[in-house]
Formats: sequence, C-alpha cells, structure tokens
Amino acid sequence: MEIPAPLVAVLAQIGDRFPELADDPVMAQSLLDNVASMIAEAHERYAAGVDGSVVSDRYLDPAHLATGVLHAERAQHPAGAMLAAEVLFDAYLPVFVDEVGATTADELLRATRALHAGIWNRFPAGAIAYTEALRQRATTAHLDSRTQIARDLHDRVAHGVLAGLQRLDLVLLTDPPAERRTEQLEAAGRLLRTALADVQDLAVSLHARVGDDLLDDALRRHVRDLFPDDDRITVTTTGVPAPLPNWKGEEALTILLEALTNRRKHAPGSRAEVSFDWNPGHVVVTLADDGPGFDVTKDADGRLGQQTMRERAGVIGAVLAVESALGAGTTVRLTIPRGTM
Repeated sequence: MEIPAPLVAVLAQIGDRFPELADDPVMAQSLLDNVASMIAEAHERYAAGVDGSVVSDRYLDPAHLATGVLHAERAQHPAGAMLAAEVLFDAYLPVFVDEVGATTADELLRATRALHAGIWNRFPAGAIAYTEALRQRATTAHLDSRTQIARDLHDRVAHGVLAGLQRLDLVLLTDPPAERRTEQLEAAGRLLRTALADVQDLAVSLHARVGDDLLDDALRRHVRDLFPDDDRITVTTTGVPAPLPNWKGEEALTILLEALTNRRKHAPGSRAEVSFDWNPGHVVVTLADDGPGFDVTKDADGRLGQQTMRERAGVIGAVLAVESALGAGTTVRLTIPRGTM
C-alpha cells in the first residue's frame, strides 16, 4: 500500500516519539493500518454529513478490541496509543481540512469532529481489551502459582516427609544393629531437613517483599535468607538503580526467586551470577549459571516453571527470555520497563 505523503510525515512524527516501534514490525504495521483506517473513517463521517464526535457507543467494536489485545500482548500501555493519537490529530487536522475542502465555520467544525471521532473511537475498546488481557494474565498467573505450590507440596515436601517417616518406621520395625540404625536415622534426618527447607523456600517465595528497598537490594536480602550457605551466588549492579512501582517490583522479585530456586533444584553446586543493568527506560536482570543446562525444545516450560514466570512477567509488561543448552548452563533474562504502567 502506497502511503500518502502527508501521512508519511505524521507517521514519522509518531515514530520519533515511539522509536521502539521500529524494532517491532507487528506493532509498526498495526499503527499504519489503524492510522489509515482512522482517516478513512473520518472521511466517511464527513462525507455522510455526520455532525458529532461521540465515540463511546462503539466501545465493543471487535476490530478495536483486537487492537487493544495486541497492545497488551506487546506490553504497549494505552497511554502510549493515546499520545500517538494526539500527535496524529494535531498534525493531520490541517491536512484533513484541506482534503475535504472545508472552508466555512460549520464545515471546519464538522471536519474537526469527523477526524476526532475517526481517531478516538478506537480507545475505549482498546483500553477495555488491554485491561481485560492484563486481568486474565493476573488470574492465570495466580492459578498457575497455586497449581505449582500444590505440586511442590505434593512432589517435594510430602514425598520428603513420607520418605523420612518410612526410614524411621523401618528402624522401629526391624531394630537393626547400632551402626545400621545410625545410618537409617541420619538418612531420615536428611530427608526431613530437606522437606523443611522446601517448606521454608515456599514460605519465602509466597511472602516475597521488596518493601522500601530497591529491587537488587531486595534480591540480595532474600538470597541471604533463602541460600545462607551458598557462596556461589553473586549479585552485581550497573547503572543508576531507582525504585520500581511496588506491585511491579513484587512480581519481578517473585520471578527472580523462582529462577534461583530452579537453579538450586536443577543445577546444584553451579555458580550463579545475577546482574542488574539499570537503564533510563528499563532494567535488565540476567541470571546465568554454569550448570548442566537443558534442551529448551523439550518440555522446558514444565521443567522450569517458565509458563508461570512468563505470565507474571506479562502482568508487569516485562519480557522473560530463557537460553540454555546441554552442557552450556542456563541464562534467564528479565527485561522490566521502569514506567508506572
């Protein structure tokens, strides 16, 4: 589709305000399609003589709802779309007036209302769809977390307690020689202590708190509590740290603690380096270990609980990436926008 020259100039202005669109061809194409559709609708409204700019009667338009869902999937806050709309309205209004040939006061008012309605009837539906998508993500993350906790309690804690009790019962039923009895009791103790540690891990994860700390300081504090005897975890910071919105920091901390817990389960004894790279618009947290790694093409979500972590990341507009290969360790990278969305 050939883009008219006036529209090219407007899109360039929007691109200057949102350079991230250049890196996302899906969003860039969505912007072009929506802008062209907005202007076409404005022309239709003007030609039909519609004299009004009320738009909320179309807030459930399926096409506009789809745009809102796309923005949520791409972590594009509706406020950004509204700012782009303001740029479009201000820059294109003179062009639109010239295109429709409006000259009288009534025609100028009708042209203004037509362009306004053509642009703004997207946003009630888009904002509703965006909110609904985030609500569904939050619900899914909550349910997935409950499922994972139930699975951990059954597979790890209950199994460890049962195995420890079986060792104790074996000692009571067989009354083995002293040396064998000591071995059995020590084995039972190890199993029960491991189960206790698993319960403590779950409790800390459930009560992950950033509080008044910065995210990197909060993680250091929890590492000391969760892994007091592990001297193979290092946490470093570059850039200028700044507070995140509390709800965003809590979700991010939960994701990072889950990643560290996975590392202890699947790569015990490995070295883990957690690095925080603070930038003006986002913070990138990278957790890399030198463990055995795994094949990311084979049930990676089930093995690392990545699905829950990705859902949590989606709720705060973050992006989670996991890279691994057999014998090459694992790297988890969480990119968190620093805004207040």
